[in-house]
Amino acid sequence: MSFDWIHFISLAQILYRDAHRLGDREACLRSVISRAYYGAFGLAREKAVREGGVRLSHTSEDHGKIIRFFRKSTDRDYQKIGLALDRLRQQRNKADYEGQFPDLEQQTKLALKRVLKIKRVIL
Repeated sequence: MSFDWIHFISLAQILYRDAHRLGDREACLRSVISRAYYGAFGLAREKAVREGGVRLSHTSEDHGKIIRFFRKSTDRDYQKIGLALDRLRQQRNKADYEGQFPDLEQQTKLALKRVLKIKRVIL
């Protein structure tokens, strides 16, 4: 049975909701962005493989490949998914690799909004 990527999105929502009691708030918010991205990416990847015949390399290159699949689509909703996924990836990279993250609270809320939009279109 394949992993359901929705679970990462649900986990991100729980982490956001309960960050005040789970420990370091900044660590929780950074994790929200990371899990939200991977949940959205997993859903998008499955759709791109299933509907678009995208061939995966199982390397980090797949992230760009999936984003390009959606951005180059003639379907406006898919183009929006590509743009949102690209922005989420940038947020995730910042959350996972940068020592400073100004406006983390606002960026976390924005990441969750983007993920929910992606989820609605894909599902």
